[in-house]
Amino acid sequence: MAKKRIAIVGAGVGGLALAARLASRGFSVEVFEKLSRPGGRNNIIEDKGFKFDTGPSFVLMPDFFEEVFSYCGECLKDYLNLVPLDVSYKIFYADGDCLSVYRDSQKTKDELERIEKEGSLAYDKLIKETSRIYKEVKPLLYKCFTSRALLNPHYWGLIKKINALESYWNLAKRYFKSDKLCYAFTFEAMFIGVSPFDAPAFYSVITYADHVQKIYHPIGGMYQIPLALERLAKKFGAEFHYDSEIKEIKKSGNSVILGLEGKGLEFERVAVNADYAYTKSTLLKRRIPGYDYSCSVYLIYLGLKKKFTGLAHHNLFFAKDLKNNLRQIFKEKTTPQDPSFYVHVPTLTDPTLAPAGKDIFYILIPVPNLDRTKENISEREEQLRKIVFDAISSKLGERIEPLIEAEHRFYPQDFITRYNIKYGATFGLAHTLKQSAFFRPANYDSKIKGLYFVGASTQPGGGLPVVIASSRIAADLIVKGS
Repeated sequence: MAKKRIAIVGAGVGGLALAARLASRGFSVEVFEKLSRPGGRNNIIEDKGFKFDTGPSFVLMPDFFEEVFSYCGECLKDYLNLVPLDVSYKIFYADGDCLSVYRDSQKTKDELERIEKEGSLAYDKLIKETSRIYKEVKPLLYKCFTSRALLNPHYWGLIKKINALESYWNLAKRYFKSDKLCYAFTFEAMFIGVSPFDAPAFYSVITYADHVQKIYHPIGGMYQIPLALERLAKKFGAEFHYDSEIKEIKKSGNSVILGLEGKGLEFERVAVNADYAYTKSTLLKRRIPGYDYSCSVYLIYLGLKKKFTGLAHHNLFFAKDLKNNLRQIFKEKTTPQDPSFYVHVPTLTDPTLAPAGKDIFYILIPVPNLDRTKENISEREEQLRKIVFDAISSKLGERIEPLIEAEHRFYPQDFITRYNIKYGATFGLAHTLKQSAFFRPANYDSKIKGLYFVGASTQPGGGLPVVIASSRIAADLIVKGS
């Protein structure tokens, strides 16, 4: 009996994980990717001996990574070496204060007590609540919902159980008195591209992951993740076609046709890992709803001539007025006057990523996406860079500009030209209540039988572990329908 053929459009982490799952189940899998190598946003730049991971910078929820390998009958440890960080991250406040979050929770609680009386008690209560929410939410991350599912009484009680009508910020405010600590326990919303004032409280599962499951780093860098998934998929026979951009998707009889270089390629089933809004509007040529989109980011990758002390592997620099910072990005659609930003120093854990005695700084500054933005970031770029460099230099006691040996920059517009991300919205569709669970795009197409979706803008959402869960949803749908 001939194998059932399936094409996957896009070799991002979701597409790679899906390719591995389906190939391990006996499907004939072909992957078509616009770029010359796998990874999508989880990519790499190599320059002068520096290896810059360009996208995701940390591993949360390692059990989701273990699941995709065990699904294929393989062991994660044979493909990736994930090491936990002793210092999860450091938060630098504008008033000069600093908060370190540790793998050892007692050390974290000692830090909290220094900032807020009974902060450790509040921490225990918050972690207990986020653990409860995580237990409710985790099984849902492997299910595909439609708005019709809301008619099922089984799900009605979930609204209260997962705190769906409360904001991420208000959840933290129930436990901590100071805004300083509330921001420390809700900043994770920014890593799914939304303000903590707008994200539903059930996204606090990220806080749970940070503090209970801890943060990991893959030795060799984050790009080892797509390489491992590609190797896994190839082991079961998946074929990869790089430099092969699909321009159109359409239905023909019982087949799905992919437009590639003027030719039509016919498959029984197709799964799309390209940006969902781009897929709908450009590849399928359909009108799309007025979605809310995540923020974008301005990225600076620096290879430095020496190593530094004073920073952790992950570092957050908070603006003086964080509420105004968030308002400018999400409401006013302007480049923040006083930006918050993130600095990733992977060479602190993994010196293999740079020449001996040298450091990598990956700097991420959240900025508005390009949907009706009121200014071009280039108008403020030098000012932004000066604010960021000055803030880092003040902590290190040395200016970093003269020590830059290699530098690369990535702009909101680059997410459009390189990755086909609508409006350069780095994290895809925003994770608001009306775009979560039942209301987030499903993993199958309602008009074309045999067409499926996987990735950050479909269910269950963005972030590497959740995108991997998306690949499980799509695989289950395809296997069931085969």
